[in-house]
Amino acid sequence: MSSDLLKHTAGIVEAYVSNNEIHAKELPILLKEVFGTLLGLSAGGRVEAVQEENAFAITEEAPEEFIHSSQRVEKKKPVPFVPVEQAVSYDAVICLICGKGCRALKGHLTRSHKIDLEQYRKQYDLDKSFPMVAPAYSEKRRALAIEAGLGDKMRVPRNKGEIVAE
Repeated sequence: MSSDLLKHTAGIVEAYVSNNEIHAKELPILLKEVFGTLLGLSAGGRVEAVQEENAFAITEEAPEEFIHSSQRVEKKKPVPFVPVEQAVSYDAVICLICGKGCRALKGHLTRSHKIDLEQYRKQYDLDKSFPMVAPAYSEKRRALAIEAGLGDKMRVPRNKGEIVAE
């Protein structure tokens, strides 16, 4: 029974820590709190695993006091690695999750953090105009596109007799 509680405790704490920043000193306290709650629930109620969310649901049989003690751990808004104002420089955009400087964040976010740009913006309250590509890299790509002639097809007449306005 206690090995199951330890596995459940580890799963809950792992899910919480993966989405929230927590100091190393607070981790043992969180572990004890979650384990104590699960131990209390096993005496008076049941804990059922919900595989999709990697969390645990409390059934109606659990006493009211245990339900409130399990809700003490609240989700905190993640703290950015660097201030948002300092995250964009001319050569790089710094990831607010881990602090890595990238020319373009999309690939880094999907590979390293398994989130997309929309989730990232929501997580840190960034508006749509916040750059996800370094300005230098954007300028370089634009110059390469112009040099390659991308966009010139619209200026060339589509039919021999037709002239397209510029």
